[in-house]
Amino acid sequence: MPTFSYIAKNKDGQDVRSSLDAATRLDALEALRKKGLTVVDLFSVEPKPAAGAAKKTAAPKPAPAADKTKKSFSFSSKVKMTDLAVYCRQLAISVNAGVPLRDAIEGIGMELEHPVLKRVSKDMVDRLHEGKSFSEVVAMHPKVFNEMFVGLVKVAEESGKLPSTLQQLAAYLEKADRLQRRIKAMAAYPVFIGIFFIVVCLIMTLFILPQFTDIFSGFGSDLPVFTRLVFSVNQFFVDNFLMLVIGTAIVVSGLVFYGKTPTGSYRKDQLKLSMPYAGSCLKKYILARFCRSMAIMVQSGVPISNALEICAQATGNQLLKRNVLGAREMIMTGNRIAASLEKSGIFPGLIVRMVGVGEDSGQLPEVLNNVSELYEDQVEVSIMTSMALFEPMVIIVFGAFILILILAIYMPIFSVSMSVK
Repeated sequence: MPTFSYIAKNKDGQDVRSSLDAATRLDALEALRKKGLTVVDLFSVEPKPAAGAAKKTAAPKPAPAADKTKKSFSFSSKVKMTDLAVYCRQLAISVNAGVPLRDAIEGIGMELEHPVLKRVSKDMVDRLHEGKSFSEVVAMHPKVFNEMFVGLVKVAEESGKLPSTLQQLAAYLEKADRLQRRIKAMAAYPVFIGIFFIVVCLIMTLFILPQFTDIFSGFGSDLPVFTRLVFSVNQFFVDNFLMLVIGTAIVVSGLVFYGKTPTGSYRKDQLKLSMPYAGSCLKKYILARFCRSMAIMVQSGVPISNALEICAQATGNQLLKRNVLGAREMIMTGNRIAASLEKSGIFPGLIVRMVGVGEDSGQLPEVLNNVSELYEDQVEVSIMTSMALFEPMVIIVFGAFILILILAIYMPIFSVSMSVK
């Protein structure tokens, strides 16, 4: 019977390091849960082979084949969350109905209209036919299936719970997609107003005001100071419009390239979270996704250390990623999970307190799910409030701009009318 070494925490937060014999990884996890332990890390202990056996085993070297698998060409590219959620739900339904995995993927792939998922499904069927495991197959398409997806599938294969894990993944993707669509729907109208405002400003600046400038230049009288100021600023933009566009494009391109570097990516994510109002909303959104990912991974039997490492990548923010990995190191050295998150300095008190409650009660996945739902509700309320305020602000700015242009145009007319009288 295989032997598993583990690092876990009891209800008092004390570090427990030992080993146990179990038939499978799932049996080991269930045995530890029955003891009231929260598993931090769990790994199998390979028995040391005899010297003769070691020589015989060392003779064949299948390394090139493994390297070939890792370097396998991937058809994958960007896939929308909506398409991936539907794909995963169809796969979960088929597998739960008793359809073999390869047949389910092949059948779904034949009916798909999404070109990328269709190609990925065909490649997955071919790889499964070659004898590769499902986790190895999905790992070959990292742009479609992220690290969390691959990690959960790998654990599900070991525990024999692939159907239920696919259902959990489908539910997770559907909730994430629902939140994203709500955010986009709430932001659509204000964004349209903002774009319309910019277009009108460009038309007025580049085409309308220059016409009035030519008309007023034939009046033969001095224009009001306000009119001259507005027309001078407008003329500057008209004369240097091409240079301003090129300069802006260069600056934006430079910032984009800098943002792709490790230092620039960290600074960019740090700046995002430090913005006055939007930063707080973005942080809640990222924390909601982090808690949801952690909940589903811990519930599926992934040890805390592996779950934190994978969820750090799922945050999509380098600042949070660095703090999560720092918390993971503290947990591995014997600290409580809640205390480690608190010491990182990035997690709010609510998450720290709730994680502490989950540790003590042994209901960490349920607590993390509740925290995720709370933050998702707060994000929706914050976005609704900001979008409701953004619309009148755009109207006020647009009205002020139009008022300035009307005053600049009509003041010379009034002056000429007064001089004629």
